[in-house]
Amino acid sequence: MKWTRAGAGSLVAAAIAAFVYALTLAPSVGAGDSGELILAAHSMGIPHPPGYPLWVLLARCVDLLPWGTTALRVNALSAVLTACAAGLFYALARRCGLDRLGRIAATVTFAGSTLVWDAAVGTEVYALATVFVLLLALTALRARSRRHGGARADALFFFTAGLSLLAHQTLLFPALVLGAWVLSRRFAPGRLAAALAWSVAGFSVVFLLPLRSGANPVLDWGHDQSLAALWDNLLRRNYGGLRQNGYSLSLSIDEVVAMAGLAATSLGGIGTALAGVGAFAPRRARAALLPLTLAALTIPAALAGIVAFTPDAEHLAQIGPFLIPVTLVVALWAGAAARSLGLLPRLARAPLAAVLCAGIVVTCFLHYRLCDRSGFRLPERYGRDLMAGLPPGATLIVDGDNETFLTAYLTRVEGYRTDLHLVNRRGYVFGDPYGLRGIPRSKWGEIQHRVDMERLRTSNAPVYYATPPGDLVQAGVAFRNEGLVYHATLPGPSRTRAGPDRGASPLLSYGPWPRSTELLPGGPERYDYVTRKLAITYSATRAQLLWELNRYQEAFPWFEDAARVGFDFPGARMNLAVAAAALGKQDVTLGELLAALRLAPYDPEPSARLAVLFAVAGRYRDAAFYFERAYKIRPSVELATNAARAWSLAGERARAQSWEGRR
Repeated sequence: MKWTRAGAGSLVAAAIAAFVYALTLAPSVGAGDSGELILAAHSMGIPHPPGYPLWVLLARCVDLLPWGTTALRVNALSAVLTACAAGLFYALARRCGLDRLGRIAATVTFAGSTLVWDAAVGTEVYALATVFVLLLALTALRARSRRHGGARADALFFFTAGLSLLAHQTLLFPALVLGAWVLSRRFAPGRLAAALAWSVAGFSVVFLLPLRSGANPVLDWGHDQSLAALWDNLLRRNYGGLRQNGYSLSLSIDEVVAMAGLAATSLGGIGTALAGVGAFAPRRARAALLPLTLAALTIPAALAGIVAFTPDAEHLAQIGPFLIPVTLVVALWAGAAARSLGLLPRLARAPLAAVLCAGIVVTCFLHYRLCDRSGFRLPERYGRDLMAGLPPGATLIVDGDNETFLTAYLTRVEGYRTDLHLVNRRGYVFGDPYGLRGIPRSKWGEIQHRVDMERLRTSNAPVYYATPPGDLVQAGVAFRNEGLVYHATLPGPSRTRAGPDRGASPLLSYGPWPRSTELLPGGPERYDYVTRKLAITYSATRAQLLWELNRYQEAFPWFEDAARVGFDFPGARMNLAVAAAALGKQDVTLGELLAALRLAPYDPEPSARLAVLFAVAGRYRDAAFYFERAYKIRPSVELATNAARAWSLAGERARAQSWEGRR
């Protein structure tokens, strides 16, 4: 970019954003995918599909810098990339015809949104994906322009489009829309062929994955040592299917409403309201914004149409960063509203502009508090607490992302508790002890069960699990809580050869057992779902331990604390309901079950538990209603039988017979 006022404005925007993001940067590993990605950067490994080779290369270069820890360096990469995105956004706002006030308002709204800010303060791939969204928009506008369009502009756009698929797979949809828009201006078969060639050239970076996989890195998610394995990994065949639910109009409406609410909350009320006013923007701005808006909206459309996710807190936390392109275009429309202020009387323009600017600044200050992760080390603490009390040489079997990748980061990168033998039950990290490589996912369960039982029979070292697997519990394996882990033993004479049981005291490296709320400074509302899911483990584990010892009165405050942190966790609310029922607190039980029902309207369990509660209280009509509700969500013979019995007890014999016919 030439040294112009627009270029200077972009540099200033990037510099200010970098400074603010640096103030709020996390100093250590985070929850979720953070540990996995840091391990991938440090070892040049291959993270989960699609493997993100471009991000890994950038992160590896940053990891080689001689300052700070590996986690801090890779976290800083996110801050730098997001700051670059802020600068690119300012340039895009200018390219879309926004005036100076509009560009500033739009850039502050975008860079200060919680979705973008969260991507900047910890290790994730979304900062790079945000950069590529903006590069797609800028290069598409350039390729469409009469002044700059041509073969070189086409090559730049389509090469960027190919690369963008390796930044994040959801960028496929806006890339297709923008590509069609670019080609529609001067369509020709030769131009289409060139576009495909440049796209393939950009995407060809993906072939670094089988090359690296052949070197057997520490982290090799898909074992992409052949083109066939690479193709399977890109299609997620061993990662779980995309579609989560069948088609339902009500589900689609709930998904759209939930995603719109998430994007609006991320931007704040002022930014969202300004975007509505931006619909009256000048024609030049609308000409550029409309195709960009259509391209961005393909992502939520694909999430609703292809994935069909359940719109609860857990899934919204997962898909939230995918909506950054939506926040991008909404921020542009908010900036376009600045021109609309010219339609107001002269005396009203300056005061209203001042009020709106003040509102945007206040929103950013509020978001600063929500997104500030400076000094936050809970994920690292959690990983250390998992391993701190284990005896030397013990085997720890992990499965969930938090347990797996936090222990992987600490042992492989920080060198903590390298004496432990770590086993990942999915087989992707720490080698492939279950022999799952090349085995269809449908057969993994029986293989994992067989290998685990054999390990318990033959291991000379004690075996621990971060989470007791359900199949082993059903097989009679005993799991004794020891802090955040569970010591596994076979019953009777077949018990593990690892020696006698140790005491059941909590094994923490940080003194007395903390409550989950104590681990989240500023209150649970400040933190994302994944972080709170990690924090909730502390109170939930203590509550479960006391519950198993029949100390219900002592367990209840811990269940309450877990529910306070997991205010949008249906499981935490239902656990508190059960604990309250055991102590005769029927009002608390009813309130928590109703809260769980609101949080998980597509889960039959809250409805079924409410039905049982009403049946015990003799309110059979209410019980029948909730049994029916649970049945409609997930039909089963048991629910139909219970609905029939409840209607019969309520004196509704005809309705009881209709449900008896469904058994």
